[in-house]
Amino acid sequence: MQKLTNQFISKVQQYLEPEPEFNLFAIGDLERFGMEDPNVSCYTADDWCIGMELPYFILDYRGNFLIYSHCADYDAEQVGRFLDEKKPRNISGKDEIVRKLLPYLNNKTAKLTYLARLNEVTEQQKKQSGALMENVRKLTQNDIPEIYSLYLLIDEFSYTYRNKPKEECFEDIRVNLTGLGRSYGIFENQQLISIAQTSAENRASAMVIGVATHPDYRKKGYAKATVLKLCSDCLAEGKQFLCLFYDNPEAGTIYHSIGFKDMGMYTMLQNQEGENKRQ
Repeated sequence: MQKLTNQFISKVQQYLEPEPEFNLFAIGDLERFGMEDPNVSCYTADDWCIGMELPYFILDYRGNFLIYSHCADYDAEQVGRFLDEKKPRNISGKDEIVRKLLPYLNNKTAKLTYLARLNEVTEQQKKQSGALMENVRKLTQNDIPEIYSLYLLIDEFSYTYRNKPKEECFEDIRVNLTGLGRSYGIFENQQLISIAQTSAENRASAMVIGVATHPDYRKKGYAKATVLKLCSDCLAEGKQFLCLFYDNPEAGTIYHSIGFKDMGMYTMLQNQEGENKRQ
């Protein structure tokens, strides 16, 4: 496998441009870190050279691998065996590309999600959640304990937060607050009850992540208001679009009502049950 250096950034960025939604994380990492940062390594086939189209592109961010190719018939065996040797925490990307790696990987299972995109927030949508949106505010480092406490209550996130040291969780939250994205939330009686975050922010786009509402406050519009405020501010600052993943039909209904449109399927390959404990 050929390791890429910063001289190839423009070539790779052009390769990723046709499907910016599926490549949002890679685009953000390249913009933020380049190809020679200690946190990032980038690869393509050994026989690729300048003047040829990339057969595929692999980005490794601290053991989290992204894979993309224009061709669904890329050499999945070559890529899969390379990734298996790297012992990745997870591998993600467009479903039709990533799923073909499974036969060549050990102890991996596929998690399939919808990928959706939002281009604008209308005034009508803002009016529908106007009163609640007024209570949404941007979170700061002072809110980290509240963010941590809320995620512990949410099934989707609690496993991760309970199986990492509290200090490490706090640091992960801090890094996202101060470098990778932003967080917005609603408080009731000084308790954080709803949250939505962005990650992988770049000049053109951002990924909405970590949407959660306290179990006692669900079905009251808090999540919708929080996501609307977050997206409205990002778009007002010049972002062209935002994306998010979902696999819950109920969540999908909320996101569609905001204006998100499904773009296709996105897959993450994770360690099978039992293997996940080492993450």
